[in-house]
Amino acid sequence: MSEAADTSALATFEAKWGSIHPELALALRFVDPGRRRAHSAFACLVCELEHAAFAIREAEPAMIKLQWWAEEFARIGAGEARHPLTQALADEPAFATLPVVRWHAVVIGAIAQRDPEPAPDRVLLLQGYAALYRPLALIEAALFVPTSLAATSFSSTSADSVARVRILSRALRETAGLANALRDGRLPLPLDVLARHRLARGELAHKSPQQLAALREWLVALGSIPEPGVGLDMGLGALAAATASADRWRAQWAARANDPLATLNVALARVPLRAVLATWRAARRSRG
Repeated sequence: MSEAADTSALATFEAKWGSIHPELALALRFVDPGRRRAHSAFACLVCELEHAAFAIREAEPAMIKLQWWAEEFARIGAGEARHPLTQALADEPAFATLPVVRWHAVVIGAIAQRDPEPAPDRVLLLQGYAALYRPLALIEAALFVPTSLAATSFSSTSADSVARVRILSRALRETAGLANALRDGRLPLPLDVLARHRLARGELAHKSPQQLAALREWLVALGSIPEPGVGLDMGLGALAAATASADRWRAQWAARANDPLATLNVALARVPLRAVLATWRAARRSRG
């Protein structure tokens, strides 16, 4: 693929996912120009995997897509990547040396999202998402944490921080897409929240005082989970910092609204000013 075609393909993925994750465009402005292409490609790759894990309704097409990615990841070590996103990552020194088992863990984690059991509480619900996002975060840390820090606990700390941000982001987006998630067999709220509001699973899709109260409780819980603190915050890159700040604001704003679900969907298309500040700080740290 020519450089011009490669750039055009990457721009197409950026436009595709930037419309869903508006913080992507913001964060890329703060990334060092020499690393911007790789950071963008990885962010878009995560979105492609999320699409297969959560958005493709029928099981067979989703499994075919994930199997294709498993085969693509197996080709990476041999320098035979075919997808524009994996090709864009090929210049990263650590990319070709990542053990294929790490990529397989990502695919297994994505498959695990297809038919999950209802979670009894918040901890176990978020742990379910971790099956996908923890392996992705470990790969992200291996690719983008400076070599001088890669042998220290900083790499693991960075992965923990990024995984937590992505897990909370997924929980928020699953809540926003409540009807689709329920249709596809996923329960975005834990069972204990439903029990406190005397809601059956089948009633969650229909607006009622009980549904609104359950959604508010869940959004308050997501919005009150602290953003990564000083130590963990050091491990966040520009995109993760933007997402963490924006999603916390989105959850808090929606929780206070008369119609939390509608407000959340509006909020997901917005990037608050505080996310700009968080992104700038993360970029400044990474360059320091």
